[in-house]
Amino acid sequence: MMLRALLEKTWWSKHATVLATLLSPLSWLYGGVIAARIELYKRGLFKRSHPGVPVIVVGNIVVGGAGKTPMVQAVVRCLQQAGYHPGVVSRGYPVSPKKPRSVSIRSLPSDVGDEPMLHFALGVPVEVCADRVAAALSLLEKNPEIDVIVADDAMQHYALMRDVEIEVVSAERRYGNGKLLPAGPLREPRQRARKCALRVMPAWITPTDGGYKDGHHHVVRRKLGLPYALVEPARQVAFATFAQSRPAVVAGIANPRQFYDALRRAGVHGQLFPFPDHHAFEPSDFDPLGDRAILMTEKDAPKCRLFADHRMWVVPLTVHLAPETKRKLLRLVRDARDIYDQDLPVPHGPKTT
Repeated sequence: MMLRALLEKTWWSKHATVLATLLSPLSWLYGGVIAARIELYKRGLFKRSHPGVPVIVVGNIVVGGAGKTPMVQAVVRCLQQAGYHPGVVSRGYPVSPKKPRSVSIRSLPSDVGDEPMLHFALGVPVEVCADRVAAALSLLEKNPEIDVIVADDAMQHYALMRDVEIEVVSAERRYGNGKLLPAGPLREPRQRARKCALRVMPAWITPTDGGYKDGHHHVVRRKLGLPYALVEPARQVAFATFAQSRPAVVAGIANPRQFYDALRRAGVHGQLFPFPDHHAFEPSDFDPLGDRAILMTEKDAPKCRLFADHRMWVVPLTVHLAPETKRKLLRLVRDARDIYDQDLPVPHGPKTT
């Protein structure tokens, strides 16, 4: 934990640090491995496959939380509103099954991961597998009505060919010190992001000039929904309910502080209890919190449902696309769909290289 904390401090520092300098040779080695891997895919020495319907990949080149999960949900909602029938594929971290698994109403986070359950709540088919190609083909076999696949956190999963890449970068952290792992937070060189058809930046406020872009990135607006009781999801309350009670703020996400700060902006001044990303919650995690209210993210809530009690409240987080962003996304999907409608003799014939 101490090493992780030290690395993160180095990654997000605005100034060069001694540790980043010492780790730079490893970053150069890592960069060479990444470049070689990409070249092998380009030359066809590593197999790539396409399921035969437009594929949208949502991901990033920076480690840690950037808002990919709510962005996937925003993309799915946009497609649904436009009349498409999307499906989602995910690795299902930390489970990452080797064979495809369908998410169902009976699924548990321990079976399929936490984020896929949030996607399933949108009313779309979701398939989980470490092999995204296998997940995509299984998804289409079980749900032939699907006409667009959204791949969650698959930017670096090059075995899955894609038509639209959406880069997500945090408005607060951006690209950190700009260095590759382990000296910095980058999974790939920063110029890799320029190849993405759509680049988005989740933020709590819109640009001051009244526009919808910050440089090359489309700004998507983050919003907190009203808290609801985990034991009774239909019961919602205003944030003012917790204004004077100093509730416990529990978050097992990549950047718990961001959730805590958002609640403060909503008038809730609680006490933060951070947990590791994808933490598998147990009843004992909540024993030290007493009888006060507990606010948690929707990502964490499914893992607490089996032992939920009256203290637990869930705060939804959504991102909202500007009209210009929606139009660009739908244009990219329409262009990709036109290609497959013309070229493929069968609806779901996979392409392989």
